[in-house]
Amino acid sequence: MRSTDLGLPVVSAAADPVALACHVLGARADNVAILNNLFPVTTFRDANLSAAFARACNDWLADRLLSVEPWLRGSLLIPWGASDLAVAEIERWKDDHRSVQILGLVFGERSLGHRSYWPIYEAAERHGFAIGVHAGSSYHHAVTGSSWPSHLIEDYAAQSIGFHTQLGSFIVEGVFVKFPALKVVMIESGVTWAPLYLWRLAKFWRGVRLETPWLEKPPFDFVRSNVRFTTQPFDAPLEGETITSLIDQLGSDDVLLYASDTPHRHVDPAGTLLTYLPATATRKIVSTNALATYARLGVGYAA
Repeated sequence: MRSTDLGLPVVSAAADPVALACHVLGARADNVAILNNLFPVTTFRDANLSAAFARACNDWLADRLLSVEPWLRGSLLIPWGASDLAVAEIERWKDDHRSVQILGLVFGERSLGHRSYWPIYEAAERHGFAIGVHAGSSYHHAVTGSSWPSHLIEDYAAQSIGFHTQLGSFIVEGVFVKFPALKVVMIESGVTWAPLYLWRLAKFWRGVRLETPWLEKPPFDFVRSNVRFTTQPFDAPLEGETITSLIDQLGSDDVLLYASDTPHRHVDPAGTLLTYLPATATRKIVSTNALATYARLGVGYAA
């Protein structure tokens, strides 16, 4: 999650693990980068086929990258449509602490807070895995509530709406009540939408909280304890006042994690965002917050 030199040339995806590590990590050997393989295993309707591809992708990542560069860590792909097969894949990797996260896409068959996914979250919490929710879709259903868009830009913009829905689902369905140690990372979700959405969710929670008696504290409290957002792509002007105001609205810089999004380039290719923050906040975003989020990076989870 950390980089000491964000201005190095982009490498071609993950073709060269040593070059990738050098680009993302810089020269510091105590840095760690978490890789996300976005092979679309969830597009397969056959759960057994989805599980087979997830298994193959996880093995490939470990053999091709994690075993070559010791400071790389991985995210597991699982067949989200079959909790029993998903848990079996998690159990297969529980003792290999090079894998620190379970990866899913923001658009799928159902909202991620649905209790059909709870066996996955139970296994994740028990073994110290974070849940990463990345922009993307299985494309079994339209990515908007108004049918299919015609252009990529519409799809790209709609992704943030999916993150709104999933954040609300995790909170309201009671995932963090049932699994209080579980951490969920919103990857490539943007950040600026979160305060406004959470304000609205909190307003409705106060009005209809009898419907969800298990929610004994405001939605924002669950975000601060259980949810994290990555800094790429940053969805606001790179201005000191704007960035400071956003962190004030979020209520804490604990909820932000640095992400390079290598090999892609967005509006903040060189980590300019971090230059507007005090050193204490920067240190948390590029290092401390990640250690607090990914239990398998910490003491007791050494590779």
